[in-house]
Amino acid sequence: MYNIFVRANAVFFYWTTVIFFLSMGCSITSFFFQSNPQVSLQLNKFEELSYVASYNAENALFSLDIDADLTSLFNWNVKQLFVWVAAEYRTKTYAKNQVILWDYVVEDVDEAHILLKDEKLKYELTSFEKELRNREINLTLSWDIMPVVGLLKIQGGQSSNNRQITLPKKYVKLPS
Repeated sequence: MYNIFVRANAVFFYWTTVIFFLSMGCSITSFFFQSNPQVSLQLNKFEELSYVASYNAENALFSLDIDADLTSLFNWNVKQLFVWVAAEYRTKTYAKNQVILWDYVVEDVDEAHILLKDEKLKYELTSFEKELRNREINLTLSWDIMPVVGLLKIQGGQSSNNRQITLPKKYVKLPS
């Protein structure tokens, strides 16, 4: 009646159940973890606002100073952080435009203090509607917390992580 396969099955599913409930406990307790990240996002210099005829669009290029201490976000259930800077602006064509300009993956707590000066954009700010001139743009540093076990947590984007800039009225290209 109780052969080796029945006993192996019982042991396997017992430990599977134990691991499931321990994982759920780890996931649930991480929601009560309080963090206080410190973020500073500044426009370093504006480099270019130009019309690119080859693909009939406007481009804006600038560099940022990023000082983000995200070490307090790490706990027992954090595998990595995905950090990004997004630009958000309104146009006549669309009420809300969002573009990711820069991103970074933080895999360890030792890498979680991001201190970058004169960081060039990883991705250009491009508008095919040609509505970037004299546009107010809100830059926001945000992050996703990717857990070891549980749900992805999207955080950041608080008012302290924002910086508002206004693009020039005319096309410009500054010497590098």
